[in-house]
Formats: sequence, C-alpha cells, structure tokens
Amino acid sequence: MHTFGRVALSRTTTTGNPYTVSLTLNSGETVVALLIKTVGGTNRAGAAPSWGASSFTQANSTQKAAASPEASAELWYLLNPVPGTNTLTVPNTGAASLRVTVVTAIAARGVSYFDAANGGNGTSTNPTPGAVTCSEPGDFVVAINANGATTWNPSAQAGTIIANTDDGAHGGGEQYAIRANPGAFTLNWTFGTSDDWGAVVAAFYEPQAVAFQNYMGVDCVSDGVMSVTEKIR
Repeated sequence: MHTFGRVALSRTTTTGNPYTVSLTLNSGETVVALLIKTVGGTNRAGAAPSWGASSFTQANSTQKAAASPEASAELWYLLNPVPGTNTLTVPNTGAASLRVTVVTAIAARGVSYFDAANGGNGTSTNPTPGAVTCSEPGDFVVAINANGATTWNPSAQAGTIIANTDDGAHGGGEQYAIRANPGAFTLNWTFGTSDDWGAVVAAFYEPQAVAFQNYMGVDCVSDGVMSVTEKIR
C-alpha cells in the first residue's frame, strides 16, 4: 500500500531556462511526481527534466485544448531514487512561464513501479484526464489539470487536493488518490464554467508479497543424481 509523502515543491513560478532548484529526496520516497503547467498556447520546450544524473519519464503526453489553448499540462515521474540532495533541472528553452510542483509517495514494501497513465483535453466543463486501471491494491494515483478559466474554483474532485490555484487569466489544480482496490479509476474536477483545459494522470503500484509454504521440499541434483531435499523455511 502506498501512502502520500509530501509536497516537496509547491507550484513554483518560473521563466528560467533551465529552471533549477536544489531538491532533497528522503529515504522511503519511491515515487517522485513532477507536475508542470505551462502558460500559453506553446508547449514547454526542451529535453526531459532531471534530478542530478537521473532523468524523469513522461506519463502520457503534454495535454492542451486543440483550439485556442491558454495553458498545457505535463506529468513526469522518477521511481525509487537513491535518497539525497541533487539539482532538479527543468529545461525551458522557450522561456515560457511555468508552474512547477513536486510530490512524493511511499511504498510500504520499498519499491514502486509505473502502472498506467492517461490524458485528456478539450473546451468544456468538468475537466478530467480519463480513467486509469490500477492493477494492484494500494496504487498511488496523481493528476494535474491546466485550465484557461479566469476564475478557477472547482466545487469537488475525485481525489485529495494538492492545490487549486487561480492564476488570474487561467488556473489549474493537482490532486492524488490512494486506491485500496484494483480496477478502473477516474480523477476529475467538478467545474461548471466551460473553458479550455488539458489534464494528465498516472498510477503507480507496488509488488505484492509472495507467500512461501513452510517446509516445502526442494529436490537438489548433483552430477545428475538426486542427492538431498532441502527445506525452505
């Protein structure tokens, strides 16, 4: 079962190329999710973000409305990092205005794997990146929404709020959920104003414990001749 770790970087605003900041990742943090909102109709330009020598992997793709987008959403992740302090680097060759958030999750068994991702965009009410299918109990699911609404104030959402921020001429939010059971699940925002939006979601699982039967016999063969039966405890 995953648990939510912390907000390690809270929606920092930058136009830096690249944006860099010292980021400490703690022991036990097995999922690092990097959520980026880019302001304007042009996507953030540049290579994949990195933490020290480790590159992030993008979940799904950059999402924005097909017509007259005011912002785009990206979700990147880093799994099972070695604890320590390194520089988080977000390339931004177009010097776009970014909102950068980092959140972490902790797997009880000490290792996390990528499970599934989805993305959506449009010009409508109630933005959602669509469903992901969680394959194991205890998936950590996280999502970002970049929205063109002048007043961003969703009334409800499926997960736990990380942030909902009205940036003036646009806004957006981030949320997460810990899923007790496997199956399809959708993170969404209830918002009655129709405007352009893009949203991305990703899910992460931890492996389940493997049970061995005590005193199960294992036949060992030496030089082609069965010689001994060992016991696994």
